[in-house]
Amino acid sequence: MNKDDTMGNGLFGNCMPQPREIDSSDLEDADHKGLRVDKEFALERKAAVAAVAKACMVCQRAQATLVSQESIEKKDQSPVTIADFAAQALIITELTKAFDYPFIAEEDSADLQENAEMRARVLELVKMVLPYMEEEPLLEAINKGDTTKVSPETKLWWTLDPVDGTMGFLRNGQYAVALALMKDNEPVLGVLGCPSLPRKSLGPEADSKDSDKARELLGEDQVGVILVAVRGQGAYIRGVDAADAEETRIEVSDVSEASRGVFTESFVSSHSSHDAGADIAKKLNMTAPSVRIDSQCKYAIVARGDVSAYVRVSGGTYQEKIWDHAGGVVIVQEAGGRVTDLLGNPLDFSQGRTLSRNRGIVASNGQVHSAILAAIKEVDPLGLNKL
Repeated sequence: MNKDDTMGNGLFGNCMPQPREIDSSDLEDADHKGLRVDKEFALERKAAVAAVAKACMVCQRAQATLVSQESIEKKDQSPVTIADFAAQALIITELTKAFDYPFIAEEDSADLQENAEMRARVLELVKMVLPYMEEEPLLEAINKGDTTKVSPETKLWWTLDPVDGTMGFLRNGQYAVALALMKDNEPVLGVLGCPSLPRKSLGPEADSKDSDKARELLGEDQVGVILVAVRGQGAYIRGVDAADAEETRIEVSDVSEASRGVFTESFVSSHSSHDAGADIAKKLNMTAPSVRIDSQCKYAIVARGDVSAYVRVSGGTYQEKIWDHAGGVVIVQEAGGRVTDLLGNPLDFSQGRTLSRNRGIVASNGQVHSAILAAIKEVDPLGLNKL
């Protein structure tokens, strides 16, 4: 969970779908259509998409039934905590049925074991899609994500952020269910479930404060997407609902001049310096305002070409968490983009739960990447020129 952002702005803010009942057809058909099982990681892809789709349904239900104006005003984070636990238990349970790969995930069950009321709510949510679930296997599934670092002999493993974007979830903005399969410490399969992200950009006319804008402009069935990519196989988008499971290939934007580009960045400046972002944009002669939204949805809108780059200038000694980036990285790359840290280095996922050898993030359409790195070097947000 990237305790990162708030509602988002301009293009994508506050687009939560209306709550609806979960029925058996959703659970049976949550996987994507037209799978070719002869491709590498085809079975993992199918299972991962199905699990993320189910987790998105659970998160939507938690958001619709547990989040209220009162909880927002009291800054009560229990609804997103319940969704976190439920989504993690569900995904790990589903994937460990078929694959004996370890997990590095955000949550463990320590807090849950001390809170009987929360435990009951989590179990109730999971039972919506896994009716056989009981309390003990629920806790066991969550704790399977508590791996600190995989051994050098482990070739395949998962990393998961069950609800990325705390404040986006709580305020009906953007959040993501973020899953990646790692091979030799590199993401080879990424799945981003974005339950509140419109199927296409709403454009600048959308008012981020109007929660009904996406449904009004696009229709109810056009809110909520899943993005998926396997290394070497391209990136695709589909709807969250089984009725909208047909996949469409996506590509990054074709903007080649950085001055014509648009950045996306975190809404809250404490996690990514807005001042540094503005200085970098100014150096590139960018005039368009940045798009500030929650979670790995930023990777999603780079991958499908809504914006040309995502720049994250992390402050101080903060180390990025691997689950906040792995899924988005492979999706952007397979859509034709490029991802590095602020110094142009590839992201190093071999150091356990953090990207301890990297500083910040630049994810772009590839064409503007070198110009952004040059501007970062000049602006020097990390203060390296003073050393």
